[in-house]
Amino acid sequence: MSNRVEGVTEKLIESATREFLRHGYDKASMRFISEEAGTTPRSIYTRYGDKEGLFTALVEKTGDELKIMFEKYMAEYNERPVEERRQLFHDDDFAAEYQNYMETIVGYMYDHLTEMKLLICCSAGTKYESYIDELVDINEKYTLIYIDHTKNDVLSSGRATPVLIHLLCSSFMYGFFEVIRHDMS
Repeated sequence: MSNRVEGVTEKLIESATREFLRHGYDKASMRFISEEAGTTPRSIYTRYGDKEGLFTALVEKTGDELKIMFEKYMAEYNERPVEERRQLFHDDDFAAEYQNYMETIVGYMYDHLTEMKLLICCSAGTKYESYIDELVDINEKYTLIYIDHTKNDVLSSGRATPVLIHLLCSSFMYGFFEVIRHDMS
């Protein structure tokens, strides 16, 4: 049984964060991470299982929390009475509520900027490489529920197709994260 040296886990996290940010997941070097942390690659495997386990340790909590916040807001909106949902887009109080929600999400992203940068820009090759697509799926699901519940004829009339709905949801979500991708303050 190996003895864990105090402070090594913290040094591994710091070193891994720098290495993943510099090179992305695929090109990050486990050997470099361990050497910079003053330990061996074996200590990474002992603590995290593998390279993806180490990456997951860096981003999982933030990614899950943001996804939960987003889905919770969408679900709560969807629980409102249909007539109220129809009118909300023309309601100043709702505009303020939506602005507050967006500021909360953006605030969360910037409070966890390093983790968001890893998720959005450095996760190719991990289970997180489709993170934004998972948010797109949530947005699309609730958009289609809204259309159905409000008996909006946008799909049945042919003014929109499911593909267009997907493209709009995708454009919104990918655009939303451009501030992270481009290091905007």
